[in-house]
Amino acid sequence: MKLKAQLSKYSIIFSVVLISSFTIIKGYWKDENRVIISDVINYYAYLPATFIFHDIGITKVETIEKGKFWTKRLSNGNNIIKMSMGMSFVYAPFFFAGHGAAKILGYEAYGYSEPYKFALIIGAIIYLILGLIFLRKILLKYFSDKITTLTILAIAIGTNLAYYSSVEGTMTHIYNFAFFNIFIWHTILWHEKPTFKRLFGLGALAGLITLIRPSNIVILLFFFIYNVYSFRLIKEKITFVYKKFHWFLGMLLAFLLVWIPQFAYNLYFTGDLLFYSYTGEKFFFNNPQILDGLFSYRKGWLLYTPMMIISIFGMIVLFFKKKEFSWATLIFMIISVYIIFSWWCWWYGGSFGQRPFVDFYGMLAIPFALLLTELARIKKWVYHIAVALVFVLIVLNNFQMQKYLKGSLHFADTTKEAYWHSFWHIRPQPGFFDLLETPDYKKAKEGIFVVQPKD
Repeated sequence: MKLKAQLSKYSIIFSVVLISSFTIIKGYWKDENRVIISDVINYYAYLPATFIFHDIGITKVETIEKGKFWTKRLSNGNNIIKMSMGMSFVYAPFFFAGHGAAKILGYEAYGYSEPYKFALIIGAIIYLILGLIFLRKILLKYFSDKITTLTILAIAIGTNLAYYSSVEGTMTHIYNFAFFNIFIWHTILWHEKPTFKRLFGLGALAGLITLIRPSNIVILLFFFIYNVYSFRLIKEKITFVYKKFHWFLGMLLAFLLVWIPQFAYNLYFTGDLLFYSYTGEKFFFNNPQILDGLFSYRKGWLLYTPMMIISIFGMIVLFFKKKEFSWATLIFMIISVYIIFSWWCWWYGGSFGQRPFVDFYGMLAIPFALLLTELARIKKWVYHIAVALVFVLIVLNNFQMQKYLKGSLHFADTTKEAYWHSFWHIRPQPGFFDLLETPDYKKAKEGIFVVQPKD
């Protein structure tokens, strides 16, 4: 009985050991083309530029030659880092640990040697643990230990969260997965017992989530719509906000306090408090690629992460069994889907599945667990089929992850023909590359979504 009650704890341990052992066995910190690459170069840049090279403007020859920086040159002559600095806040403890280890172990202490990368990998594992711990808290509040266990396994190793907490664990997603879960947990607690202190903390947390990934500011909608599912509750929420308006000013203040370093950086280098650094890249809100984003072979979220289909159906059940989450989750998802697929590069470059969705898998775990609970209550045999399906999808997810790593799932150019041509093979089969279609990136930046003509 005791073992059964602790099952969900063991599911976290199993998931973390499985994911972290994969990363450690591969030794990614030793690989020049891993850990601090791609977008991470920009997220991380603030730390070595400030604390090692003492050159936040990245102007010195030594900084440019020894470091790894992708800066944008402004018309005023200044160099700026493209991404906001939220991830540098999160990386900071691991950066400093890596810096100390580099000095002690005799590595070059310039921000990019093995100790720094190993420390960042450990950081991703810590945030995976943190995210799963808070996910367990949320789920156990409403569901059995058995359902919680199954849901944790499904989310942790049955979705692309497994990839973005291991192979590319330094991307933003595992961190925001943890922060989203903490935010949801404290949103629940605040609505049970409202206090200014918790509201202030939620404001600061929302500020950090947004500073890491600005489009995730939508998380504030979840807070304000949570437990609002009737006209009476709408009126009560508006009345409460009005009566405690000074509390919500404090929440806004906490949000803005987190952004002060970014505001200062923007003012100093650009002259503007808010500065859009993605020159030539924008959202096309009049032409969102929602169907392709959800279902296409190029990068369909539900094709590459079919586990989330269970969550989608579970969202319907929310309106009958967990109404406090119903409108908050649905509206959050509708707006997030619209924003995500309105971006010019709706396939999000080289990625395993649709990576922006990883951030809010904790939120989607609630309808997932609810649907399984209701199936168990209605028909045991249907529930057992659903459980079997979950484990099949876990296997499929890890199979596709290996295919992606070995190249038989292309990072951006997959077509229906290419997908099925090498479906049963880890490595691409002869003729695979002839079936790929590369997006026309130049036209995509104009909101025209076509493929490049083949030679």
